[in-house]
Amino acid sequence: MAADAPFTGAFNGTGRACSGGVYIREKTVEWISTYSICKPSRYEVLAKDSTAGHQRIAVHIKSRSRRCLYEVFEMEQTSTYGWNINGYQSLASYRNRALPDWRNSPLEERLILSCPMVRLN
Repeated sequence: MAADAPFTGAFNGTGRACSGGVYIREKTVEWISTYSICKPSRYEVLAKDSTAGHQRIAVHIKSRSRRCLYEVFEMEQTSTYGWNINGYQSLASYRNRALPDWRNSPLEERLILSCPMVRLN
């Protein structure tokens, strides 16, 4: 993947909280799941790594739909077809994710949804 080429893809998840899909297009991203419905929204790229076999992108959505629980989506390749998709409730939550005890905090605003998914295309 060229460094300046747009990252696009369709991802499918299963399980109670992760059932649904993530769709990232050149100008919009959406994440439809059991408990959160993030309708198509424009986004800005926060981080992007296009290393073959370990791609990663993090995007900050510009406007959250009413039933959308997440403001930042992070997609990271874990195998040929496997990906882990994380949903962060705020930009601060994404930026602080590496701080000690942030990920395991009982505070509701720090909760992160982590979903294993399969890339469809």
